[in-house]
Amino acid sequence: MIYLINDLLDLQRLDGGNHPIYAQPIDVNTWLPGLINGFRERAQSRQQNLDFQVEAALPKLISDSASLDRVFAELLNNACKYTPPGESITLAVSETPSQQLCFQVTNSGVEIPPDELPRIFDKFYRVPSADPWKQGGTGLGLALVQKLLWLIGGEITVTSHQKQTCFTVMLPVNMNHGNGL
Repeated sequence: MIYLINDLLDLQRLDGGNHPIYAQPIDVNTWLPGLINGFRERAQSRQQNLDFQVEAALPKLISDSASLDRVFAELLNNACKYTPPGESITLAVSETPSQQLCFQVTNSGVEIPPDELPRIFDKFYRVPSADPWKQGGTGLGLALVQKLLWLIGGEITVTSHQKQTCFTVMLPVNMNHGNGL
């Protein structure tokens, strides 16, 4: 119940334009490993492989670290939630020629049915019978992720086929050129 209330309050703040944004330089090479390490024990306890792949020379990202923490914690949480034992979760980061960073959270062993994909970012939507650990959830996490990313100039897409699901987050290297400012 507390998660539902907090998620609803967060969505209300985002919808009302009351979400503070503090742009600052973020070194992806040091920030993301710390975030991922928080999920390693959980993945190991579920017999999942968790991997991090990053290009060696990424530029510093100018963005809101609190929003990014929330976005990637939600995506990694979902990956751990929906990945079956013995399968893999990978977070890969690369720079695009258009001065963006491309983050891909991919998990194997699970596929979202094509008719469910258009609804995946809707408030309160959960893919029916997709939670092998029976943890439940509010159905608001991906809606929050999408709104947070829009606010800081990013976007998210999802693909799912051949027993693999991939959430791709595109972020401008400098948030000042994004949608939110």
